[in-house]
Amino acid sequence: MSLTIGALYGIAYSGLHTRELEMATISHNLANLQTVGYKRVQLVAQDLIASQEEAEAAGERWLPAGTYLAATRRLTQQGAIETTGNPWDLALDGPGYFQVQEPDGTISYTRAGAFHINGDGRLATLDGASVLPPVTLPVGAQDVYVDRRGRILAEVNGQVQVVATLQIARFANPEGLQMIGANRFLATAASGPAQLGQPGTPGYAEIVTQALEKSNVDLSVEAIAMVAAQRAYSLNLRMLQITDRLHTLALELRA
Repeated sequence: MSLTIGALYGIAYSGLHTRELEMATISHNLANLQTVGYKRVQLVAQDLIASQEEAEAAGERWLPAGTYLAATRRLTQQGAIETTGNPWDLALDGPGYFQVQEPDGTISYTRAGAFHINGDGRLATLDGASVLPPVTLPVGAQDVYVDRRGRILAEVNGQVQVVATLQIARFANPEGLQMIGANRFLATAASGPAQLGQPGTPGYAEIVTQALEKSNVDLSVEAIAMVAAQRAYSLNLRMLQITDRLHTLALELRA
């Protein structure tokens, strides 16, 4: 009886903990519903059921069972593209990331293409990280335009010319990128190294100028997931209460 009750406690507690993590993940997604270029995070849970044979092989009388966090996935599906009218708002339509250089020199990657020209005349993120490769407008450049292949055209001395060309990075496994905050990522062994290319070439996103990619979080999907998680949490809590009652009855029978 005590072993069975112990196993039930483990199942209930693991279920409560996993559902708490799931609701925290959903809340994080909802908080980033309007974050430019944000990618939805999904918690992957796994059921663990240990057999008596496995317990004996491990040298234990019983092994814990229940629901456990197996992985956290960042879903990289394309978000909707929204026109802004800002000439330095750039959206990626397809796979790829902009490269930016952090203040400490680290290269990070982002889908958030809200840029501006800083005081040095260089293209940078709103918080000051420089876009790579460096984009510097020549003095007197006018009527600047970014085409779908990432070429930056401007009128200089009365002539329209290509003054710079953007590059973007893609990864064999973009879900393996490491989030570092500010909607930026680092390459990891899981993501593979960055593969650089020109926008609009095969396998790389095109640039949509004067537009931003919206978050790919779907409010209705998150709402349904939260209701399901809350119900699962309630059931695990009820199971914990019943298990506690069974434990009390077991003690009373022994008395």
